[in-house]
Amino acid sequence: MELKELIKRLEILNNKGFIQTRRKGPTGIGHLAEQELGLTETNVAIPDIGGRVELKATRRNANSLITLFTFNRAVWKIK
Repeated sequence: MELKELIKRLEILNNKGFIQTRRKGPTGIGHLAEQELGLTETNVAIPDIGGRVELKATRRNANSLITLFTFNRAVWKIK
């Protein structure tokens, strides 16, 4: 998916307002976001969008932390 397409889909999703999750538990919101953006759910540790962007979602007022970056020796090269 190209950046312009992602932005368009995010705008459409935002304009929908509140959407009830279809899955209970902590993974429900991420699953909903993937479905609404037309992404296939995967349990593989690779980025969701174009192999470059990982989708992150959280519930409003959640107290848990979100990991945005992780060190992966296969990807990150330190000189």
